[in-house]
Amino acid sequence: MKTFKQFFLGEQDIPDKDVNFRTVALVPGSFKPPHKGHFEMFKNYADKADRVIVVISDPQNPKSIRTTDLGKYIPADVAKKIFEIYAENENIRNITFITDPAPVKFVYDYFAERTQPGDKVILGVGGKGEDAARYKNAAKYAPEGVEFDIDVFSTVGGDKPLSASDIRNKLDNLQIEDLLPYIPDRLRDNKTVVDEVYQLLTSLPTTIN
Repeated sequence: MKTFKQFFLGEQDIPDKDVNFRTVALVPGSFKPPHKGHFEMFKNYADKADRVIVVISDPQNPKSIRTTDLGKYIPADVAKKIFEIYAENENIRNITFITDPAPVKFVYDYFAERTQPGDKVILGVGGKGEDAARYKNAAKYAPEGVEFDIDVFSTVGGDKPLSASDIRNKLDNLQIEDLLPYIPDRLRDNKTVVDEVYQLLTSLPTTIN
């Protein structure tokens, strides 16, 4: 597995550490399939930080990949593409989406290799914050003077929170009307966006290479 520094010396469009982004939000997760709740979370952090880095898990072990009853699965790059469509169409320019086999390691490497005194890192987690515990020691690897805040973003959806598993259960026979509630509100009437996302989610692979 690449180190954090090796990763960023590759083709990912992430600023070099001499670029002075003082506040960075890291948002690691599975996000499969992407839905409007995830995107609302990213937008929230885009308003708080100079740069948001969304780390989409790309598990390499088949046992860790969530599939439908018919064996379909959502590759990390498909989730990334959907989020990029949303960000482009909402004109949000300070979010970078990447895929990584180990988002937890990515976060720890970020603190160890990419932070400097004066930086602030916001670690964004969704739901009730159950995932926060796995990141609580990450800041120990950062230089002195780096501020760290774990921020729990409330689940979108009110009394019936949005769930990725709910839409994942519909992927074997996905209809447009099933997809619409999961599209960001401002994009739901954008036929081009809806059609692009629908095409991606109805052309999923069923075998793992």
